[in-house]
Amino acid sequence: MPKQWITDRSEMDAILNESQVGSFATVNPDGSPYVVTVNHVYHNGKIYFHCALKGKKLDNIKHNPRVCFEAHIIDRIVLAKKADDVSVRYSSVVVNGKARLVDDPIAKMDALIALSAKFTKDNNTDPPSDKCTSITGVVEIEIDEITGKKNVE
Repeated sequence: MPKQWITDRSEMDAILNESQVGSFATVNPDGSPYVVTVNHVYHNGKIYFHCALKGKKLDNIKHNPRVCFEAHIIDRIVLAKKADDVSVRYSSVVVNGKARLVDDPIAKMDALIALSAKFTKDNNTDPPSDKCTSITGVVEIEIDEITGKKNVE
């Protein structure tokens, strides 16, 4: 099946919810790109991930809050006798938006609880401690534009 654009927002939201990791891209002050892989959660219409309180990601966001984020789900790899017929079945989204470091303690805790719940599958995990929350950064991406693409059966 040929690649298809995803136009249904709920399908794109599902990819953001189900994907385990995403690629977060910022722009260095010299204009060069910088991309890192992050664990993320899609929560209340925004993307969140945790990080250190200092570092290149945050320096770049302060310099230029415009960012790009990509998430995908690999369904399977299609093997074939001929390399021409080998393929990957996937669904993906690309988000353009603005990022900021969350400074409100309640919003920060809410995002960390949502992130924890995603990866522990709501396994009765206690919320992060105040100490952990105080030394952990949380980045929020407000979505300006989202596009999706898939190559599935």
